[in-house]
Amino acid sequence: MEEEIVYIPKHKKVWYSITKFERYPEMATEGVGRAFRYLIWFMFIFSIVLSVAFMIKFVRLTRQGVDFLDKNFNEITYSEGVLNLDSVNKSATTEWGNIIVNTEELTEEQIKELENKKSLVNTEIIWLKEFAIVKYDEGSFRLYYKDILDNFEIKSFDKAKIINFVNEQLNGPNIYIVFLITGTIYLFIGYFIKTLLDVLILSLFGMITTLVAGIRIRYRAVFNMSVYSITLSTILQLIYIIINTFTGFNIKYFDLMYTAISFICLTAAIFMIKSDVIRQQIELMKVIEAKKQEQEEQKDEEKKEEKKEEDKKEEQEEKEENNKDEKEKKETPPTVEGEA
Repeated sequence: MEEEIVYIPKHKKVWYSITKFERYPEMATEGVGRAFRYLIWFMFIFSIVLSVAFMIKFVRLTRQGVDFLDKNFNEITYSEGVLNLDSVNKSATTEWGNIIVNTEELTEEQIKELENKKSLVNTEIIWLKEFAIVKYDEGSFRLYYKDILDNFEIKSFDKAKIINFVNEQLNGPNIYIVFLITGTIYLFIGYFIKTLLDVLILSLFGMITTLVAGIRIRYRAVFNMSVYSITLSTILQLIYIIINTFTGFNIKYFDLMYTAISFICLTAAIFMIKSDVIRQQIELMKVIEAKKQEQEEQKDEEKKEEKKEEDKKEEQEEKEENNKDEKEKKETPPTVEGEA
């Protein structure tokens, strides 16, 4: 007999995936298609929330950047690929890294020296006359102003134009809509592919676990349960990324914890299935024993009934025999004394 399929709403699956491991087999019966749609829906929500967090961070940094320009630069001018910065300080440390300003005429050797100088922070931006040097952990690269601004047909600007343009964009809805839509699409593609690969790897571990547990489960069922078992890890990942984005708080072995939590959820579900199978076998054995006992009692009752029938039959035969003897006595004439 086929197992009955019960369709569970997606929002309930999130709750069941975190708190009710015993519901994994029930959710797995819905099929790979519904598990896949759940993963798409869940990662889409994940991407929207993360995109909103990144947008808030972007807006905050942009406002801080405008404020930084206003307070630290007396004048900013750009014309035909050449940038001139009249700054209050030649260097400053901000939330997004070190900023160094030097728009004087420098030789290639002096530029190379700035480029190769080790930075004490993860990110450092050096603003030079014709390009900016962006330095990070793995290396550095140059951003030529003319190559970038010519694409936007920007030939010149000054400090007032920059501040007015940025404030105008931040006060309108367009930048937020574009950022949210673009961010959601890119985050969804990246994290969906990553999470799907994690699910595939987790399902292979799940098949190994079924062999260790000594139960037979089809791969598609293990795959479905792997989709649901990664829910808690993904929620924790979302929380961690948001906290890291706004505070810089870092957990060294978070990726290992992410994998471990998913595996624990899947393993718990598999061993719950095993315990259910064992319980069903015990109940089946009890039913079989009860049926045997019932059959034995029925046989005893049948034997008793047969014995009663035999006793009744013997009693009836005895009664008939007695009646027959009495009848014969009545029919036999009495003997007269003195007869020869």
